[in-house]
Amino acid sequence: MFRWFKQKQKITPPPPDPQNPGRGRTIKVAFANSDRSWTEDADLLSSRAEALSAAGHPLVRRKSWIEVNRDFTIMPQVIAVHPLEDGGVRTSSTLQVAHSTLVPGGVFEYQYSTGDDIKSAFRKGFEAWAASDFPVFLDALLEKPDHCMTMQKSSGAPSSPDGDRRVIFGPPEHVVSYSNLPGKESHDFCPCCLFTNTHEVFKEILAGTPFHGIRLLAIRNADGSLQADCRVNGREWDAGKEALIQYAETWPDRGFEYRKQYVGIQSWPGQNAPS
Repeated sequence: MFRWFKQKQKITPPPPDPQNPGRGRTIKVAFANSDRSWTEDADLLSSRAEALSAAGHPLVRRKSWIEVNRDFTIMPQVIAVHPLEDGGVRTSSTLQVAHSTLVPGGVFEYQYSTGDDIKSAFRKGFEAWAASDFPVFLDALLEKPDHCMTMQKSSGAPSSPDGDRRVIFGPPEHVVSYSNLPGKESHDFCPCCLFTNTHEVFKEILAGTPFHGIRLLAIRNADGSLQADCRVNGREWDAGKEALIQYAETWPDRGFEYRKQYVGIQSWPGQNAPS
């Protein structure tokens, strides 16, 4: 008696986005100072796999990408490594995430990190991504998200096959010099603040149907100067950047303040609805 087993088809990621500046998954760098010279190398695939495994995600390592939870492909790529004056390095890289139904074409995002050496710097950046960005992708597949707060926006057409649009708020990062404010001045911060205070510039995305991954970053420096960054699927979104600066202008002075978050927008139900 013969038993025939149908082999599970291996997931293959889409090609890198043309606007993804990452090039390759390995790097070797030569360093020198007044005392010595040395080289350091890193394999981003190994660093990415270690960070995901440490976070408890089942994975399979392939030649140039990682399959995670049997659904996602993640492709890390190097951008650059810069030595720091006081020792250590600053690294920049990209991560391109794809899923057969959620993001079949893949979306990428930048990762910046610092560390004592290039291996530790890349891994720290990937660990941060696993904690702040990846939960958005995971919860986008669930009717009731496990990790993220969500907001539903009606499509205005109850019979639309695309359903409503759902906003998935990844865990926000918030750093501030001091938290006590004088008098009755209030400065509450919740997981939806960055988006709800800038949502007007995302009307076009909210009215669409595909999944979009949005990076929101706003900084108020100790001297009162403002900085912001906004990216949609890895691409700069100037309107979002300006809206974030205008929002940061409303913050009371608490010294240095930094807010960062990854947000997903998807059609729901209709996109990855549970069968």
